[in-house]
Amino acid sequence: MTRLTPPLSFFKSQWQFLLFGFLLAFFSSPGQTFFISLFSGQIRDELNLSHGEFGSIYAVGTLISAATLIPLGRLVDTIKLHRIALAIIIALALAAFHFSFVSSVFTLGLGIYFLRLSGQGMMSHLYATAITRRYVAERGRAYSIAVFGHPVSEFAMPIFVIAALAFMDWRQVWQVTALLVLVVMVPAALTLTGRRAGQDGGGVDSLDANETGRGGIHWTRREMLTHWRFWMLSGLIIAPSFTTTGMFFHQIYFAEVKSIALSQWVTGFGFFATMSIAGSFLGGYLVDKFTAARIAPLAVGAITIAVFMLYITKPGGMVFVYFSVFGLIQGLSHTAATPIWAELYGTKHLGGIKAIAQSMMVFASAMSPVILGLMIDQGMSLGALLMVLGALPVTSGILAAIATSNR
Repeated sequence: MTRLTPPLSFFKSQWQFLLFGFLLAFFSSPGQTFFISLFSGQIRDELNLSHGEFGSIYAVGTLISAATLIPLGRLVDTIKLHRIALAIIIALALAAFHFSFVSSVFTLGLGIYFLRLSGQGMMSHLYATAITRRYVAERGRAYSIAVFGHPVSEFAMPIFVIAALAFMDWRQVWQVTALLVLVVMVPAALTLTGRRAGQDGGGVDSLDANETGRGGIHWTRREMLTHWRFWMLSGLIIAPSFTTTGMFFHQIYFAEVKSIALSQWVTGFGFFATMSIAGSFLGGYLVDKFTAARIAPLAVGAITIAVFMLYITKPGGMVFVYFSVFGLIQGLSHTAATPIWAELYGTKHLGGIKAIAQSMMVFASAMSPVILGLMIDQGMSLGALLMVLGALPVTSGILAAIATSNR
């Protein structure tokens, strides 16, 4: 087994590239469900939309972005990192700026499509692929540091939005967001993406260092799709996205049903972020020690526990317990599940392979809001909604455990 670099030494030698991964994760937030859903009330009021109607529009835009991601995702295998990063950053800023001018169902759908494609789709795909490709022996640790950007954004951005809404219109908040993306991320792409000593993985700039997958081969996308194991593992992508998206997208509804004040609910994000960070580092450690193939099925199955916690949550301290458990499991499952594709299929065609996984993730995130939104419109109980959200992770974890145990 390769001896790992001490944590402080690893961070000191790799901080530039790890910071770039962190920033990509952080600034994917304008395209993430938790951020967009913060404006759901204003959007539904202005366009006179029900929960189900808004969820359906969100689903259509997201589904089209998932389909677009499949061909675009392969670009990270062929284009230099800093160049494709700049293209994605500019696209996300333009999408956020467009969203500030939403005035109809059509412009809303178009805005959601571009936000989801550039933010949740390509920006998330880029950092996950770049980090897992650049590192082999310390892949889990590196990814856990980069993915740290998600919980930080999930804590900071809601506070930013609520504070900004006290001084400006919601449309202006989107314009400020677009400016922030450009001001921070363009310099980062130009200065933090270079290859440095200690990065033992491959990529466009080091094609001779590609890691093979199971069977000692470089799996192509076609080979992966025609092998039974991938379809058994697909729940590792679908379940976390479907369940956590549903919990975030309809969070205002859940808070109202539970009679929890919005101010207390938003405060819970601090606990979510803190425990998500802990979960990410725990996941990274476990992946490097035991491999993602062993850890990911358990981590994804544990998401069902977070759903159960939402069911029993009441106003008061239980809100913070719920967010803490949710954050811990979210961080653990995300960090554990992402490196599995490099382990099983190698890194030479990782961009194209992860594009499939990312598009499935986006697809699942599209279906969750509309399915739950229609259930809400039909007056179905909270228990029924959470049963749908909770059944998928545990089933997916079982199937994945069977698939990874078979060589």
